[in-house]
Amino acid sequence: MNKKKLKKISNEMWVNSKLLDILILKELNISKSSLFLIEEIDDKYIENILKKLERLKKWEPIEYITNTSEFYNLDFYVDNRVLIPRNDTEIIVDRAIDSIVDYEINTLIDVWTWSSCIAVSIIENTNKIKNCYVIDISIPAIEVSKKNIYKYNLEKKIKQINWNLLTEFLWNSNYELWKNILITANLPYIKNGDFINMDSETILYEPELALYWWKNTWFELYEQLFRECFQFKKIYKLNKLIIFFEIWFDQYEYSLNYLKKLDLVFEYFKDNNWINRCIKIVF
Repeated sequence: MNKKKLKKISNEMWVNSKLLDILILKELNISKSSLFLIEEIDDKYIENILKKLERLKKWEPIEYITNTSEFYNLDFYVDNRVLIPRNDTEIIVDRAIDSIVDYEINTLIDVWTWSSCIAVSIIENTNKIKNCYVIDISIPAIEVSKKNIYKYNLEKKIKQINWNLLTEFLWNSNYELWKNILITANLPYIKNGDFINMDSETILYEPELALYWWKNTWFELYEQLFRECFQFKKIYKLNKLIIFFEIWFDQYEYSLNYLKKLDLVFEYFKDNNWINRCIKIVF
């Protein structure tokens, strides 16, 4: 089929031409520069491309259709079992890497890891991490995480735990951990039913478990994690426990008041849109 004809079909479906280009690149396994040289697309690829256009027409995220999401200049496998990595979350990776150097951290724990994009990105951009645990309550998410761990040949460095928060470490205190630990977390923090602040793709296709939690402050799961952090530090007699986590755009005031009550050292970092997105706490 002629590429112009395919673009016409795409336009009639109200699918952005850039998304069509992504589908063609993925289906033909070619580079962006090669795309401009193509006039005709072999019929053996057309059926799959048309099927994927139909999925785009129904607002399914391109990342799930291509099973690829770019995060921190790395490509990760994703599907509808996990949250799609966002650029705004990259601030966690940036700041975590800084703290790994500043606090001489060797061990990383990624809580509710989903695709493991945060943990893998940190390890791929620093040689300081010798030991890493990625935790998720969702077995399907653990399966996706495993694909990315093996993709980057990190199966000897990253250990997976199918549990909730830090519970496994609290119940089984036989883990050999370094004295300075860094935790990253991107927990569900959206208030149940808060659809007005979300796009259609997210509402329709991303896993609810990754998005919604409780109905009061939206912060309950983080509050549970912080309680566990106090126990965790005491059980393992840690020198420093640093945690980086992400919040929703309207949680600044609540989180600020809550963290002041804990009397901890903490700091906010803004995302690409200058919204207070990432928080660092020193326990």
